[in-house]
Parts: sequence; structure tokens; C-alpha cells
Amino acid sequence: MPKDKAETYQRIIPCAKREFLEKGFEKASMRAIAADAGMTAAGLYRHFVDKEAMFVELVGPAANGLKELFLVAHEEFNKLPKEIKEETVFDYSIDKLEKFIDYIYDHLDQFKLLVTCAEGTAFADFMDSLVAIEVKYTLKFIESTGNDGLTSGRITPEFMHIVSSAFFSAVFEVVKHDMTKETAKSYIESLRIFFTAGWKKVLSP
Repeated sequence: MPKDKAETYQRIIPCAKREFLEKGFEKASMRAIAADAGMTAAGLYRHFVDKEAMFVELVGPAANGLKELFLVAHEEFNKLPKEIKEETVFDYSIDKLEKFIDYIYDHLDQFKLLVTCAEGTAFADFMDSLVAIEVKYTLKFIESTGNDGLTSGRITPEFMHIVSSAFFSAVFEVVKHDMTKETAKSYIESLRIFFTAGWKKVLSP
């Protein structure tokens, strides 16, 4: 990218963030972003083909990175021997959840946009994609360890979806409420304890 174009691009980014955060994706205006950046709308379109392309470029790398981090953690656990899974299932998440939160706070601006402004974009279902991963690998754990949670009726896929949705909704409250990282980690630990107690109950024969 030529130097002058790169400099213009760097001027656009904070203006785009402000516009999306103030108005949300659907009400945000490319013309307003261009004016804030001190350029014409035509000039802005030379950098981004449309408003969604701009939003995707702002949040896409962070969103996809978090999803990959989450997926890799589940896949690593899924490959463990049955006995190790059973012994460590409630402890394994401690370190992984901490890394999850670290990642969010390393990309806090992007996740603020993602959880508060994504309606109307390809990332509107981002949280659902995390829930789908969680449910998929919870089922794999139950099947691979011979747990009777499903066969006994204590757990259903619908139940897992609802619980996972509740958990991720609660986790991302730290972003919505602008918590400091220190406060967020304390809050997330309380959430982990709360949800772990429930899972222990329904997974126990």
C-alpha cells in the first residue's frame, strides 16, 4: 500500500470505530465517516467497497482469532485419553478461559464493536458460532467417555445450547459494561464456578 494511502487508511479507522460505536452498524453512515476523516465519500470507497466490508475488516481478524483459539482448545481436549478427560474436564477450562479473556482484552476495541454493533453484518451470529462449537465438543465428551447424561435424559442438545448461550452472553457482559481486565477476570471466575457446579450435577450419574 502506498505511503499516502496507508496514512489515509490509518486516519479512517478511528473515525469508523467512532461512527459504529455511536450509531451501530445499520445506522452508521459512510458519508459521516468520510467527513470525520476529512475526505470525500468517493475517497472512502476507494479503501472500502461498502460499509460491511469496513466493519468486517475492523472486527474480522479478532473475531476469527478468538474462534480459532476456542476451537483449538476444544480439539486438544477432545484428543486426550478417556480417563484424562474425565479427571480434568472441570479443571481444563480454567487456563483456557483465562487465555480467552486475555485475547478479548488484547483486542478490546474490536470486541466492543463486535458485541454491541454487529447487528446487520456477517458477524451478528458470532456468539452463536461459539455456542455451536461448545455444544459440538460437549457432545463429543459425553460420547467418548460413555457419560449417561444424554441417555438418562438429564441433558439434551437443546439444554446444552441454552446453557452455553447463557454462559457466553454473560462472558461478553464484561465488554458491554467496559469492565477493567482485573474486574472482568474476577467476574469470569465467579461465572466459571457457578456454571461448573451445574455441569457437575447434570453430568454425574
